[in-house]
Amino acid sequence: MATATVTAVATDEGDPDFYLGLASARIVATEALLEAGENIADTIDARAMSCIYGDAGLGKTFSVRAALKEVAPDLVLLLQFRSRPTPRDIRMELFDALHLEGKPPACPSEFDQLLKRCLARRPYVLVCDEAQQFSRECFEFIRHRPRTAAAALDPTSRSPPRGKASTSRRSRTGPR
Repeated sequence: MATATVTAVATDEGDPDFYLGLASARIVATEALLEAGENIADTIDARAMSCIYGDAGLGKTFSVRAALKEVAPDLVLLLQFRSRPTPRDIRMELFDALHLEGKPPACPSEFDQLLKRCLARRPYVLVCDEAQQFSRECFEFIRHRPRTAAAALDPTSRSPPRGKASTSRRSRTGPR
């Protein structure tokens, strides 16, 4: 099992990964941040799907990005969508994130076969922010991608008590 030790995190440009862009800011390794890191590492090891949830502004996205920079920086495909994405939106986002050349296939089954071949080349971690907008069909689409782990960030009313973000491993993704 990979372990997460979270220290200061910087983007590729060397800037701190804070939405305010604070030049000398550093991450404080809180219990919640360390727990998120451990859960992300466990999810990756198990090639499972995990949901990080909590009230808005608690640092779910920040915690996941910080943990992933420590445990799997080269495996991450960050997927961001407009409101209410469809499986087609996920296919298109994966096509772009994988830097595939040419035009995306028009037929969903051909598109799925292309993505399946590309994702099977090496492990990936799919990170889906604002996952509360996903339909069941979208979650099933993500769940059945080969050699991937997934973290869904979900700020919904199912949140734990105020002031605490939580994680929950949902299910194993695809074949091992």
